[in-house]
Amino acid sequence: MSKCMKLDYGSSVLSLPKERLLTAIPEASGFDLKVLILIASNESLRSDYDSCCNEICKQLDCTKSALEKSISFWCEASILSCGDSPKTTAAHPAAPIVNTEPKIEATPTNDTAKANADKSKSEPESEKNSSEPEKKSKVLMAQQLPSYSESTCADIIENTPELSDVINMCQQIMGKIFTPADTAVVVSLYDHLGLSGEYIVSLFNYCCVNNGKKAIRYIEKTALNLFDEGIDSFDAFNEYLKRQEERKGAIPEIRKMLGLGSRELTPKETKTFECWLDKWNYSMAIIRRAWEITIGNIKEPSISYMDKVLGNWHKSGFTTLEDIEAAEEKYKKNKQNPAHSTQTVNGTESGFQTDEFFEAALRRSYKE
Repeated sequence: MSKCMKLDYGSSVLSLPKERLLTAIPEASGFDLKVLILIASNESLRSDYDSCCNEICKQLDCTKSALEKSISFWCEASILSCGDSPKTTAAHPAAPIVNTEPKIEATPTNDTAKANADKSKSEPESEKNSSEPEKKSKVLMAQQLPSYSESTCADIIENTPELSDVINMCQQIMGKIFTPADTAVVVSLYDHLGLSGEYIVSLFNYCCVNNGKKAIRYIEKTALNLFDEGIDSFDAFNEYLKRQEERKGAIPEIRKMLGLGSRELTPKETKTFECWLDKWNYSMAIIRRAWEITIGNIKEPSISYMDKVLGNWHKSGFTTLEDIEAAEEKYKKNKQNPAHSTQTVNGTESGFQTDEFFEAALRRSYKE
């Protein structure tokens, strides 16, 4: 006898649009489904999203950006829409409403996107890091990727010969003929975010071939996440791919050089390694050099010691192994002359003299 399943409705039920939900589910993540169920089951969250946002993030253990991205997904699937509530003002987001039409006609904004990207690239890093409002506005721009109508897409493609070739190559990579919605995603990446044709083709190849993910929603999310991280050019994307390829073997190699065996990493260790690789973007060649200095100085591997060495290099602005080797050579040449002992690289103090800890490490390394 075959088994069957029944729903236990308990004391209450919630309603969702069946056909739209079944269409959207293949591209929805587990997190997206949690967001939808929570919003659909709690009227107070739908009626006053802004005041309940922190509570939603707390319940789902997520960031506001992630929540907004998920709500955007369900809006695009026509399951949610954001309408005005009595408490909504111009300074507050509109409340999500279940089962209404969210479609919005988009206006081409390629020039605006490129101008914003150029402005971002011209800002000093210190200003980028300290300017939280600018960072948020860029994220919100990416998460609100508009839907382009068929007529708008046709006009843009007609006036952009390259785009037609890009769409054809992306179809070949995915192994299917694009629907109007699929085409709209490619057009919006090109026109709204200002991504180049070669970037988009490489992105599709990365998602579909390298990662085996052929859902258009996955590709769109990947593009948005990369854009929010400042990866908005073909060269920047290539650098990202190089880092990703190197990172695959980085953690195992770091574990091996530190003698950590097969045990699970502690949260602190994981955070430290991610800082070296992702935040400071250090290559394994630089991390190996820090390990060599650590072993040479204290005769045993030490995460905290390596972290101190790498931290000094980061503060000094060293980004390549060549930077480090050049500064070390200058230090060795000038160590006998206190008047010239403070080194600079790219206009930044190297840290070889200004930090007592690292200076002592260098002295021991060079057997002074």
